[in-house]
Parts: sequence; C-alpha cells; structure tokens
Amino acid sequence: MLKVSLRKGSYRTKGRIAPGDIMKARNGNAREPILSKYQTALIETLHKQFETWFEDIEDRPSIAAEEVARFLHTVKGTAGTIGMPELSETAALLMEETELTEMAGEWPAEKLGAYLYPLMRICYEFSQGKDGMQAHPIASDLDIPMDQPLVLILDDDVTMLRYLKEELEANGFFVIATVRPDHAIHYFHDLMPDCFILDLMIPDIDGFQVMETLGSRMRSRFVPTTVISVNDDKETRLKAFRMGADDFLSKPLDMEELLVRLGRQLRRKEQVDRLLFVDELTGALNRKSFAGAYRRLCVEKQRTEANFTLAVIDLDRFKQVNDKHGHSTGDKVLSRFADYVREHTRASDDLFRFGGEEFVLLLPHTRENEAVHLLERILEQFGQVEFGSEECPLRVTFSAGVVEVSDTNPDRYEDWIEAADRALYRAKEDGRSRIEIGSIGYLTLERSKKLNVAVVDDDVIIRTLLAELLSKSLDGSVCADIKAFRDGRSFLADKRHSDRNPYLVILDGMMPDLDGLEVLAELRANPDSDRYSVIMLTGRAGSDDINRALKLGADDYLTKPFRIQELDIRIRRLLRRFR
Repeated sequence: MLKVSLRKGSYRTKGRIAPGDIMKARNGNAREPILSKYQTALIETLHKQFETWFEDIEDRPSIAAEEVARFLHTVKGTAGTIGMPELSETAALLMEETELTEMAGEWPAEKLGAYLYPLMRICYEFSQGKDGMQAHPIASDLDIPMDQPLVLILDDDVTMLRYLKEELEANGFFVIATVRPDHAIHYFHDLMPDCFILDLMIPDIDGFQVMETLGSRMRSRFVPTTVISVNDDKETRLKAFRMGADDFLSKPLDMEELLVRLGRQLRRKEQVDRLLFVDELTGALNRKSFAGAYRRLCVEKQRTEANFTLAVIDLDRFKQVNDKHGHSTGDKVLSRFADYVREHTRASDDLFRFGGEEFVLLLPHTRENEAVHLLERILEQFGQVEFGSEECPLRVTFSAGVVEVSDTNPDRYEDWIEAADRALYRAKEDGRSRIEIGSIGYLTLERSKKLNVAVVDDDVIIRTLLAELLSKSLDGSVCADIKAFRDGRSFLADKRHSDRNPYLVILDGMMPDLDGLEVLAELRANPDSDRYSVIMLTGRAGSDDINRALKLGADDYLTKPFRIQELDIRIRRLLRRFR
C-alpha cells in the first residue's frame, strides 16, 4: 500500500489525515498550510514510486498489474481527502480504463509510463506551483497558437539575444535565436522565418557577410529584414539598405518601437504573400496555389472522369550541394530544375515548389504509368546537366513518388501528397535517382521520414513526460525512434549516433557526472553536428548556463519549470528542418 511519508515528524498515514490535523485545518487560516504540507508529501511519494518503476526499466521491465491497481486506489482516496480533486479524479479514470482493458498479470514498464502520463503531468504541474512559479496545465485557456510569426535573430551578444527572445515571445512571436552566423543561415533556409533581425557587429563573419550570403533568398522569399547596430552612421545605414535591409534600428533598442516596426513589416508580408502565387527563385507555382489547382482537377474528374496523377519530387543529396558548393549554386540547381521540368511537360501540367528542394507536379489526363515514363525521361536527361566545374564537377539527380488520384474529394489532397511522399521515401531508401509508384494504402505503412529522438534528463517524471509528449507531437509526420536517457554518458553511448538520420535532442543542463553543456559541446564537436537539433532545459533563468548553451550552438532553450505545451510548440517548429 502506498504510504505518505512526511520528512518532519514521525507521523505516517495511509490515505488519511490525523484527526488533530483535521481540527486544525478547520480553524480558518490553518487549513491551507496543513493541506499543502500533505499535498507536497503525496507528490514526493508519487515521485519516488515513479522512480522505483521507471528508473531502471532494463532491470525491471514489467510491473504487476495488482501493484498498479493498489497504487491508483490509494492515490484516488488520499488525493481526494487532502484537497487534490484533479489528481483523485484522474486516478479514478485510470482505474476505470484498467478495468475496461482488463489488463492482467504484468504491465510492460514502457506501456505503464504512457498510461500514467496524466498523473505525471499533474505531479509536474504541482512542482511548478510549489517552486513559486505559476502552474500552466497542458490543456489551458492560455493556448499557444501554432501560427505565431517566426522571428529569426542573429546577435553575438547573448544577453541582448535572450532579452529580445523573451520580450518578443511575451508579445506573441515565436523566436529562434542564435549567436552563430552559420546556424542563422541554415535556419533561414530550413525554417523559412517571417522576419529576420541581425546585428552587424559579429566576430569572424559580420552581418553584412550574412546578408550577402543569403542575398537573393531574402528578396525572393520577401523576408522583412531588420538590421540592429551600435554603429548607425549614414554610410552604414545606406550599405545595409543597399544589401536588402528593410529597416535599421540603433542600439540601445526601444522595444516598443521594435514591436511596432515588426508588426508593420509582417502586415506588409501578409499582403504580398496573398498576392504572389509564384516562387520567385524557380518560377514554379508556390504551395499556396496548390489547393486551387487540385480542386479544379477534382471538379473536372467529377464531370468527365478524367484521370490525373500527382508526383512528389525531391532533389537527391541537395544539402550536400549547398554545403560543398554553396547556396548560390544550390539556387542555380533549383532554378534550372524547374525550368527543365517545364520545358519537358505540357502547358496544362503544373509544377509547384513546396519548400526547399521539394516539388509537386500535377499531371491532368495522365495515368500513373505515363507519369513514371515521363519522369524517368526527365531524370535521365537532367542527370547529365553539369552544374560544377572541371575542378569540382556537380551533377544532380532526383527521386519521385507518383500516385494516380482515384477520388474526387478536393479536401483530401494532403492524403494523396502523403501517399506520394511515402513512395518518394521508398525511392530514397532504394538508392535514390528513381521513381516509385504509391497508393493511398501506403498511408498506413511506415512513416516517410526517419528521425532519432532523445530525452536526456535525470528526473524520471520529466523524462517519461517528455518521451510521451514527443510520441504525440511526432505522430503522423515522421518515423521517430524515441529513447530516454537518465545521464549524458548513456546518451553519448547511443548506437544511433553512428547512423546518418537527423537527431532531435531534449537535453537537461544540470545532470550528475556529465552535465548537459558538456554533452552539447561533444555533439557540436562532431563533423556532422548539423544533423543535431538541441533544445536545452535549464533550471536557472538568470544563470550563465543559457549563455553558454547558446554559444555552444543550442537551437533553443527553456527554463524549468516550463509549460509543456510551449515545449510541444517549439518541437513542432524545429521539426520543419526534418520535413
């Protein structure tokens, strides 16, 4: 039977409060402190029970169902008695679920962790309140919208970076902040920000060099760019505007003015985005115009039963093109590929750029075998185009997934794109430079993108909570291999570091033996460190840990105690890098 143990005093209770304490609790103001003491003790006891069950899953892979039932029964009674109705009701619901599923014998530890997720969530939220922080439930009226404007900030001053990030996020923006120019350039390409703020005075590579590297990308994507600098003389301002800056602000910044300027720029961007349906870099149609074109083909199919086919196309090893030959060469490849497809298809065929190196081709009055033959011809010919030089030759191929659309529901286009995307993934897995046929049935098969995920935290509740949260966040978008680690050394020994799949890491900053910052430093020392996206969890908002994490290349950070919903949103944003 679960026992609530108080650290001060020798009294122990099995689901009840001592009669004398109840009398004290009835005397007006004494009630809350007395109940709070028992509530804290219950939460600590639950924490210890979770540690017993989940700390060493390899040593104890299963838990007796009878033990779990007794645990829930005690939590229900004790929590209800000491003024924790949500905890009591949650335990009662879990008991009902157990009876419905008729779980008997043994609970596999991993399944039990997912099953007890609601209880762990409440324990975590209670700890937030106990530490003097405002507790934020996972399901809250204070929802964080997924469509927050994404602002990318580059500044070598970590204090300024953190200040801007926290102020902007308090005003409804989602912020990715970095001190590293190379990371900023990658984020710009991968995450497609709505606004870009950069400082000019950056060691090694200054802000002007970053703007020059991004060049046409800033203009073609119409990303409003604000330069901030201590040096605000006329020559510096004019140079910034000539290189594509939309605004210039002098340090020290007036935050109210910055917010007004960013809001104005975003409104302009929204107006332009609504007007433009063509991707300026490639001349292909953009993603926003796809639904209308797809709908028109569905209407025609309803009327005439005309066939049409959809193909998802992805250039092979395109990241290596950018890394080895530069983004300007990558842009040239993208532009030439789009031209080549248009030259070898009909005027009625539509090519859309969906993002990065991914395109979608709509082929009206075309069966899937005809689409495959067409794409194979284009692949063979385009693969002979030379983009490099004699010293550094470069030829680029592509892979594609093809599906013939068999229904006329215009709202199901995402299902058909996903089916083609699965076929594309098989083409990649089978060696690239090939075309594969898919069907809507592939939606139930293996996910199209592979992603390694690690939660590294010495707190068993946070570890289990986050692993379950990640499984929900990643469901339907990628094939995620999620593992939890209680220390840095076991994480660094993970065999998945040797594969080439992208790796998302939720990393606690404070751990025994090898702390999170040391782990982060080892990750960033790897030659393929770019495949790691790292969110740091730190327990001290004003500490140097955040500064060090940003300097070492953390992609994002959260201060404990954090809103689990906020972490969920940040994870979903970073997932754009892997899609």
